[in-house]
Amino acid sequence: MRNKQSVQSIVCGDYVVTMNDERNIIKQGAIAVDSGVIVDVGSRQDIQRKYQSRNWVDGTDQVVMPGLINGHTHAAMCLLRGFADDIPLMEWLQDYINPIEAHAVSEDYVRVGTQLACWEMLVGGTTTFVDMYFFHEISAQVVDEIGMRALISASMMDQSRNDAVDIEDSFEQAERFVNVWSARRSTVVPILAGHAIYTLKNAHLIRLREMAQELNAPVHIHVSESKFEIDFSRRTYGTTPISHFEEIGLLEVPIIAAHVVWPEDNEIKTLARKGVGVIHNPTCNARIASGTAPVVELQASGVNVGLGTDGAASSNNLDMWEEMRVASLMQRARTMDSTVLPANKLLKMATSQCAAAIGMDSSIGKLAPGMGADIIQVSIDNAHHLPMYDVESHLAYSSGCRDVSNVFVNGNHLVRNRVPTTINTNQLKIDVQRHRQRISSFNRMNA
Repeated sequence: MRNKQSVQSIVCGDYVVTMNDERNIIKQGAIAVDSGVIVDVGSRQDIQRKYQSRNWVDGTDQVVMPGLINGHTHAAMCLLRGFADDIPLMEWLQDYINPIEAHAVSEDYVRVGTQLACWEMLVGGTTTFVDMYFFHEISAQVVDEIGMRALISASMMDQSRNDAVDIEDSFEQAERFVNVWSARRSTVVPILAGHAIYTLKNAHLIRLREMAQELNAPVHIHVSESKFEIDFSRRTYGTTPISHFEEIGLLEVPIIAAHVVWPEDNEIKTLARKGVGVIHNPTCNARIASGTAPVVELQASGVNVGLGTDGAASSNNLDMWEEMRVASLMQRARTMDSTVLPANKLLKMATSQCAAAIGMDSSIGKLAPGMGADIIQVSIDNAHHLPMYDVESHLAYSSGCRDVSNVFVNGNHLVRNRVPTTINTNQLKIDVQRHRQRISSFNRMNA
């Protein structure tokens, strides 16, 4: 009998949901992990026969699946959770969020807010997120220290901000950030971002495209999120945001398009043809009454559509399980069709399809040999998982953050038995309270 191969970890489960079309669900399965990469996926019996490890993770009453991917958020905005609720989008942004950010956002604010977001996301089973916020260098440092995976955007917007003197400074910072972090061995992927068509001049949008081409970096941007944005674009450019972006060549670079609530029918075909990844944010879109994105039509046209939470200031949490359910409910109510976005497709939107939408499908989103070892275990021994008929149905419609027991990113055990291993949560609570007091003080002065 040949010697067994020693590996870093073996993660087991009553079910392994691979998100591979070829062999999606393995009963009594296991995954062998070594050097941050998945070595093998199969039945527990086969994995045990071929591999040995000092770190066996028991799979009793557990489902193993890829880590969830949050395709669009503003991580540090966790510190503004509940600060301004139940307000129309542009009033919320211009009269509440912009002023408090001008007052409160600092390097320490972003450090603490990003740590809080990583804590919330990790214990909820999210292993990768795409971020857009101020002080991107600080966000990247936090993610790197914690060991989570993230696409961190160096963002441009033509308005006063706490981390840049002007738009020129923003572009210079962005170029430096992408160059420096691209050369590092890290779970951080540096990318570019333009906030939106209404916060950048046309010359800035063109320059953003040119920089993306020079640096070979994707662009993360809000696209056709609200009626306000559509009206602004028509007044300014005589056409809609997507059509204008096509006219200036912005869609020639990899685009991560957040929201896309109001695309024209012909623009959906354009998005598919140009390979634009769309991130659907159903809870936020519903909560601030932006509308309901035509996800069914986007997917039918071949657009990769992933899910995101947006920032917790507008969605109030970073719960990807909730996004799956809300996405399904909203699309079924919109189309009057109870068959759209079934459980398997929802899970793909939070894993493999989201990975494709953000340009990471060759490394994350599935459990297969050679993929990054971003793995979660979901407990299924609770009342809301009984009885078990269809594991994908239970994951998409019944599971939640509270059910996630273990989380691995790049093979590292970042949540063990529901407890983060790389975040000092006691100190973080103290730091969050300090910023809450500052934010509350501003709120009282301006009430």
